[in-house]
Amino acid sequence: MISARVVLLLSVMLLPAGCGGEKHLPSSNPPEYDPTKVYTAPATSVAKPAAPGLPPIRLPPLEPGPNEKGEWKKVPVGPQSLQLFNNVKSPCDALTKMVQGLGSAQLFAGADGQAFKKLLGAHAESIARSLDQQLFDNFKAQLGPTVANCPSPAASREGHLGEPHSIPHLLLATGPLHRSFQLAQATSPGSEREGYTVTKGSVNIPIPLDAVGKKSREWRMEEGNTRQTAGDRKGFSLINGGYAKKCPSPDPGEEGAYVVEGDYEFSLVVDQTTNYSNMIRTEYNARSIHATLKGRVDDDAKLQYIDLAASLVIGTGGTNRPTSFAHQHQHVRFVPDRRAGGMPSQFSNWSVSEWDSALAGTSQSDAMNTLLLAVTIFSGPFYLAAEVEWNKPNTCVEIVFNPPTKTKKFEPNASTPVKTELRTKQAQALVPAKLKEVRERPREGNGRVSPREDKSEIHRPATFTYQAPATKVQHSGFRLTAVSRAGVAEAKDGEWELAPSAYILEFKSHIIQEPMNFMNPQFGMQMSSNGFDAHVQATVPLQHTEDRGWVGEGVMQYATRTMTQPAQCEIRIQGTGKTTFHVNGGSIKLDPDPFSVNLTILPGRSGEVAETHCSTGNTPAKLKELFASQGVQGGEAQGVTEAGGWSSAFNITRFRTFKWTPGKQGYEIGSWTPIWDADVIARKTMTVDCSIGLSTCREETTLTLRLADEPTTAASPSR
Repeated sequence: MISARVVLLLSVMLLPAGCGGEKHLPSSNPPEYDPTKVYTAPATSVAKPAAPGLPPIRLPPLEPGPNEKGEWKKVPVGPQSLQLFNNVKSPCDALTKMVQGLGSAQLFAGADGQAFKKLLGAHAESIARSLDQQLFDNFKAQLGPTVANCPSPAASREGHLGEPHSIPHLLLATGPLHRSFQLAQATSPGSEREGYTVTKGSVNIPIPLDAVGKKSREWRMEEGNTRQTAGDRKGFSLINGGYAKKCPSPDPGEEGAYVVEGDYEFSLVVDQTTNYSNMIRTEYNARSIHATLKGRVDDDAKLQYIDLAASLVIGTGGTNRPTSFAHQHQHVRFVPDRRAGGMPSQFSNWSVSEWDSALAGTSQSDAMNTLLLAVTIFSGPFYLAAEVEWNKPNTCVEIVFNPPTKTKKFEPNASTPVKTELRTKQAQALVPAKLKEVRERPREGNGRVSPREDKSEIHRPATFTYQAPATKVQHSGFRLTAVSRAGVAEAKDGEWELAPSAYILEFKSHIIQEPMNFMNPQFGMQMSSNGFDAHVQATVPLQHTEDRGWVGEGVMQYATRTMTQPAQCEIRIQGTGKTTFHVNGGSIKLDPDPFSVNLTILPGRSGEVAETHCSTGNTPAKLKELFASQGVQGGEAQGVTEAGGWSSAFNITRFRTFKWTPGKQGYEIGSWTPIWDADVIARKTMTVDCSIGLSTCREETTLTLRLADEPTTAASPSR
């Protein structure tokens, strides 16, 4: 009995103020505790150290049961046993019960507890208050703002006249030979006791990525470093925390039911080696609860209740006695109270197995029940946080339409039956759902959808009939919300619409560059060069892609005539032909506001040539020699080379804005003007001064976006 109080008194110092951090633990087992035999805990219940080379924590084993079949003998649970759980009415009630159950009430319970109290004498009440206050402060820090204003139960204990208001924190109470007690007191937090080297830390234990919660490992070790304390060693390790999955999953035990899996673990292991009157004594104590949880979800995607199945283990051992363990299984159902931050309420279905060892007495059982209550208190908030996750639209489930969205072509006033179901994202399993808040889009009255709500079953999809409007509106269709035991879907991923309009981009550009006319003093002749009048046009069908948006490719035609004036020597830029015009991505957003069109265009290169014409009689000898060196022959000196023309003038004014992104190269054209005239959606007109030096150049380019699948005589689309 006394060893239980050792652990519980020590737990005051061990319970962390928060779950932030996992600790690398030294081995916390006495010499006779052999983890290589039967004591190593299952791998699933203990996380490995984060860094290599550090010893893992050794926990009491979670054995399958007292017999080879793993069967547990149930014991009756009376109304008085449920009182601990059912009397929790508020967060403050829960906090008080945990403090009382693990603190002074447990410390002085029974004959051994009274003997311990008598041994402490005048300091008993002060020690009890200190113990309760430490528990209160630690649990309060873990439970957060829901218990911020709760009064401390330690303040209500009666004290003795002349007792100090506070005493140093109790670090350890041990039970040496003949049941005498030694009290070791801790100094202020963060400092070391005189004569001991203290090592401690905390490390986060990873939880599944698809879960919410927190779990940590705490440890502390004191080793004597003087002649008086040599051989003394006190250590503890604590695992505390758990999680709940973000998405419900099918319950294999009940067809059609969905549950949210969870896990919680509280494991405290304490060992001590004491050099007492030249006698080396060891003491080992362990308390462990490992709970698996299943939160039941109702048809409205709300948490109904949580079933908690826990394995409880008590371990003890030491000098002249082998390490032994007592095991018990418990089950309890509770409901986290949303108004109280997840505090447990409505306890029911409590079943308890018989302890498989006489090691567990009344006081130990009461303490373990209090720890079980603590698990319900700490795990409730995790489940409410997980409920928020699976109620975020389209996190766990998605809506499935048949025919799929954006595949049905628009036909005026045509009706389309749309079968609608809900499926889970992870397993792609169909789940019954309530389909509601059905309404037309992009606004009500755009066509007609009926009914306004329905239910889908596993083998019976809900069917909604959408009647298209007489004149197509962009994004014509309907939207809805789906609610199920597996989660919620709505809005963006809950929309069905007719196939989007195909678009056509029309590109027209006109550039006029005035010729340069001058007298060439080198050759002593008049020259006229580089004047041209260029017209370019392209028609590009657009299609939508997932990675680049709207893209397309079409034919670009160019026609360029020279504008040079008659002179002794002329350089004429001219030519006609075809090339390719690319649209390499962009977006078209017509509704809802704001209206926005943004396309990246890449016109092909026009292929004009520059022809040099000089009359034979007027061509200077030096110029003839120059032409001859370039292979130009004939009575009239002529030369033909590739030249600038439309492409050079169009690109030279924009080259600084060219996008070089692979697959998306080109000029990004934004700030279009909405038109909404027949099949014309938007237009962009650019007037550019392309003059360079003494050359005068003017450009006017127009881009027009049209609907490809609407007749030009149709009524104007509306937004």
